[in-house]
Amino acid sequence: MKTYRSAKTVIALVFLAGLLTPGPSVALAESTTFGGQATALRATVAVAGIAVGPVLLADTGPVDRGDARDATVLEYPIKGAPEPTNGALTAEVFHAAVVAGGNTSSAEASIADFTLTAAGQSIGADFLMARASAMCDGGSATTTGSSELAALAVNNEKVVVTGAENQTILLPNGLGEVVINEHNTAKKGDITVNALHVVIVGGTNVVVSSAHAAIACVAAPPPPCTTPDFVTGGGWITTTPSGSRANFAVAGGWKNGQWWGHLTYIDHGSSKMKVKGTAVTRYGNVDNTLPTSRQIAGDADIDGTPGTYLADVMDGGEPGRDVDTFKLSLNPLTGGYTSGGDGKLKGGNIQLHCK
Repeated sequence: MKTYRSAKTVIALVFLAGLLTPGPSVALAESTTFGGQATALRATVAVAGIAVGPVLLADTGPVDRGDARDATVLEYPIKGAPEPTNGALTAEVFHAAVVAGGNTSSAEASIADFTLTAAGQSIGADFLMARASAMCDGGSATTTGSSELAALAVNNEKVVVTGAENQTILLPNGLGEVVINEHNTAKKGDITVNALHVVIVGGTNVVVSSAHAAIACVAAPPPPCTTPDFVTGGGWITTTPSGSRANFAVAGGWKNGQWWGHLTYIDHGSSKMKVKGTAVTRYGNVDNTLPTSRQIAGDADIDGTPGTYLADVMDGGEPGRDVDTFKLSLNPLTGGYTSGGDGKLKGGNIQLHCK
């Protein structure tokens, strides 16, 4: 996805080199080897002069071979769980996924409605997403990475996101900095992208949406697959019954003989309906006329009540805004909620992956 200009109030985050460092690159071997990790949020926050953390939310852990991993959290603070930041940190619809196999390692992480308040500084964003990919092309490793930020604001001032790597905003009075679209490509075939990273003096260090991908190629790596096994994505739509924004995180596929994936969804209409998938029960392409579409079926907790869901997604191209789609039906057999419309993303991305 391309980074684009922000539209309303959002969070700024500073990336401190060393808080979230890329995993070691895998040495050249007889077969292509992989690395990768996705983390929606990693934070240490100074509370009453004491650094609290790290708070780690929606982290896949490292991939060191062909694999697919995912993680999601509906919202933070988590109901019924300790909240060590004492209200300094809030966010929702956390998404992290990494898929490695064939000739590619890909990672992505996203988060919505993020706010950080520390040392008199306030940073916020409606949506943040980072993506990273490492690929073998003719035996040589190449990397790409990007981030997307919507409605980024620092101390209630809107920030124009330029799209440049490592765009930096200095906080007043030498209190710290905010780094936007931070890239680390120090090693060949290894890339880490962080959508936002905030460092504030006194011990606050927050990374939001971090994606790391790495690959080590043999002379003749496997060719790209023609039938993707996994789909992942995060973003937001406005094709809800109320017309309000809804944020989503989704993943689906088949892994180790069982269904794989997740769903989190919040409709920001008057009822602010919250959905958390509890199991994936089916995955596949149900429309041969749309080869890049997939349907994920599963069980879910819908505002505290057990139910079912159908998530129909399509990877329409890059960037995903206005070309990728996400549609959600809840309790479809009894005519429950449906997001309806064309389902076009207003931000974020849907991505098909090979294994």
